[in-house]
Formats: sequence, C-alpha cells, structure tokens
Amino acid sequence: MTDRPSPIDPDFWTFPYQVASRTMWGECRGEPLEGQAAVAHVLLNRLKDGRWGNSLATVCMWPFQFSCWNNSDPQRTKMAALADDDETLAKLFAIIKNAERAERDPTRGAMFYYADTLIVPPKWASSMSFVRKIGHHQFYCEREPVA
Repeated sequence: MTDRPSPIDPDFWTFPYQVASRTMWGECRGEPLEGQAAVAHVLLNRLKDGRWGNSLATVCMWPFQFSCWNNSDPQRTKMAALADDDETLAKLFAIIKNAERAERDPTRGAMFYYADTLIVPPKWASSMSFVRKIGHHQFYCEREPVA
C-alpha cells in the first residue's frame, strides 16, 4: 500500500524526485497501481543502467525517451503547471520510493515500454524481448527478462 508521503520527507522536495513524479504523472497517472509501479521500475532500471544519466531527473528528461517531456506533447504544459505539493504527485512519489525498496521488479528488468493504445508499435519493439503487459503498457527488455 502506498501512503501519501510526509511533508517533511526530504526526498519529496528534491528536484530528481519532483521530475520523476511529474514524469509518472505524464506517463501513467491513469494506470492501476501495478502499472504505475511498473513505470517507476523502468525509471529505476534506467538509472541503474547509467546510459540515460546518473540521476532520476536526467533519466526522465533524456531527449525523446518519455513523451510527456517532448515539446509537442500537450501533457507537458499541464505537468509543468502542477503545484509541487499536488496530491497526485505525492502519491506517485510514494510509488517511486516503494519501487526503490521493492525486492521484486514486476517488469523483470524492463527499460522500455509503450502504450498499447498506439496503432503501430514503435520500431524498436521488434528488436526487444517482450516481458509482459501491465495495464495499458507493453514492457520490453533488450535481453531475455530476468526470472
């Protein structure tokens, strides 16, 4: 169960977690809890990998990786306008923190996903290993998923 973080939780107010929470708002706020946790794990898996930077903020804002940060995405303006203490951001922050402590990754190490509402899957998906569908997202690894 994820609870709203305490206003004194220092991580909630840090730039990397604010960016990560906003990324999740833009990418998966309408998903069930399991789907939101899966997106959080993708962010963390990319951070561990290092190719997308060495902070959650860099991972999230890496060019053309998460569509909510693309200039052409209408969610970007809405996401940027959210108050730092927005209740949904606080809940998404708690999901990220829970994912950091989790023993099990529901994506089995996935670093890529796309919304199944796309009519045509992204080209990259054909060269990846499908892990599973969670909510409205299809999750992928570059290699065979971790058991």
